[in-house]
Amino acid sequence: MMAKRIVTILPDLSFEEALEVTKIYSIVGKNYNNSLITTRPFRSPHHTVSSTSMIGGGAIPKPRRSKSSS
Repeated sequence: MMAKRIVTILPDLSFEEALEVTKIYSIVGKNYNNSLITTRPFRSPHHTVSSTSMIGGGAIPKPRRSKSSS
């Protein structure tokens, strides 16, 4: 619970960081409104997730979580 709250006290992304995060979201197809993402992304993987499933992969590797870990 504390890890989920830490994002709310962190500063907004710098312009360069926002561009990098927005590029990654665009590649994956998750930037639905085509605007600059200025908040820090937070993921909450299951505690048993492997490093392989955390990175993603597949025939055409994309930066994503594995579909099996929600």
